Amino acid sequence: MRLNEKIYFEKARQNGIEPFVLSYGEKTGISVLVYNGEIEKQLIGESQSISGRGIVNGKVGAFGTDAIDKDTPDFMMNSIVEAARFGKELSPDTFYRGGKKYGRVQSKEKAFVKATLKELREAALSLYERVKAKDERLTTIEVSISMKEGKFKKSNSYGVSKAETKKSYTCGISVVATDESDEPRSGYSGFESFISLEDLASKAEKYIDRAVHSAVDFFKTGPIPSKSYKAVLSPDCFSSLFEFCLSHFNAKSVQKHLSVYEGKVGEEIFSPCFTVKHTPFVLSSSSLSFDSDIYPTQNFTLIDKGVLKTYFYSVETANNEGIESNGCGSGDGNGEPTILTVSKGRSSLEGLFRRMKNGIYITSISGLNSGINGQTLDFSLPCQGYFIKDGKIEKAVSMIVCAGNLKELFHGALALADDVEDCGGIFTSSVLFKSLSISGQ
Repeated sequence: MRLNEKIYFEKARQNGIEPFVLSYGEKTGISVLVYNGEIEKQLIGESQSISGRGIVNGKVGAFGTDAIDKDTPDFMMNSIVEAARFGKELSPDTFYRGGKKYGRVQSKEKAFVKATLKELREAALSLYERVKAKDERLTTIEVSISMKEGKFKKSNSYGVSKAETKKSYTCGISVVATDESDEPRSGYSGFESFISLEDLASKAEKYIDRAVHSAVDFFKTGPIPSKSYKAVLSPDCFSSLFEFCLSHFNAKSVQKHLSVYEGKVGEEIFSPCFTVKHTPFVLSSSSLSFDSDIYPTQNFTLIDKGVLKTYFYSVETANNEGIESNGCGSGDGNGEPTILTVSKGRSSLEGLFRRMKNGIYITSISGLNSGINGQTLDFSLPCQGYFIKDGKIEKAVSMIVCAGNLKELFHGALALADDVEDCGGIFTSSVLFKSLSISGQ
């Protein structure tokens, strides 16, 4: 990394900032966007960011910027000193002093094959043709491909320093389809590779089908009768809901009495079919060997057969309870996971349908920004999917709303499938629930 860290630490010492932690990141990327068979956009760019945090006269201050020049060290220190005047009191013990080993993150970096801009264009155009061939009702097709490389490093004045590098290809496929009544339907799917463009292309078929079917399957569809149904949620839908529970496992929220799971360690909070593990080292764009405190991330079980085993701790919240952090620091004393893995089931998705017999398979949920109460976990969300009859998909359904409470919903899970996907740092499969309230016709 092109940064003289010594200057920052020397300036921090001169300004009475102790302890002090410095974070630096840089990203490079090449991306191509194809719109209806034409190259619409090509970008080659790089960015960098830097931030500092430290204690001045017993209070904490912080500063960050993505504009870095020769004046940044002085500007950063002056800003930290000023911010600390109004900052909260903080013990130096909340800064990690080192001494523990870091785990090894799974990586394909040595096998990563870089592509040229020309190769990205050719790959995007090839995928466009594959999408176009799927259905003549597709009127708009966008294919974006990016090659990304990121480097991130954190160091503190106690001599602790750790860095990670990430390389990947990502692809997004967006479609709009129109039928004879000019009714537009849209679909999207995204995926990635940690190896090469060829590997990305080899994975594409599943995601092309997903994007196309999420559009063309829903022409002339409507709601089903309002009542409670057995329901299967796709991996993406389940993870979207599960994410709203995660802040309640933050030890800081627990200690401030803001969590619905306060005092629930050792108690059953989910269905026994759920085992959820913290797995920060698996192959993923989210994996890391260290947290915001530069504390080593760790493998541990969050939920064991429905029973809550622990919370997400930072160094600060662990100190408050006289225990050790479990490597989940996310800044300002908060705790959040790096990657979670929900243990998969033994059945296929079709097996879940057969077990459900009659019910609904939800493949898309919207309104997440406003349809969930983050404190009570009550929810009311527009969704769409497929009606299952006698264990098989009968028809697509839309214009329905699912509602309930996440605590009650997750306690009523019956089984998980084996169709595991990485949903933004949560590895999970489809989940069968015994009851979900649906408002339709």
